[in-house]
Amino acid sequence: MLSIASLNIGCNFADINVNLLAYADDLVLLAPSWRALQHLRAVKIAGINMTFNTRKTVCMVCNPSDRCKMVVESFPAFTLCDYPVAV
Repeated sequence: MLSIASLNIGCNFADINVNLLAYADDLVLLAPSWRALQHLRAVKIAGINMTFNTRKTVCMVCNPSDRCKMVVESFPAFTLCDYPVAV
């Protein structure tokens, strides 16, 4: 998990870069873009021997509060271990 924290990819909260929240066996990856989330996912899978329940895994997209900062309306399908993730 230290390798993910050192990537400096994530969302800023009170000048703190956050990209991984963990509690028990639940993990949340936070990223500012689709590409950044794919990168975090690749690092997470490569760095830790773990299994994923793709039926319980979801991807949430939050639009910016300032609509003029929105880059695109839709994103490519997000996959996890070659399985599509629900949006």
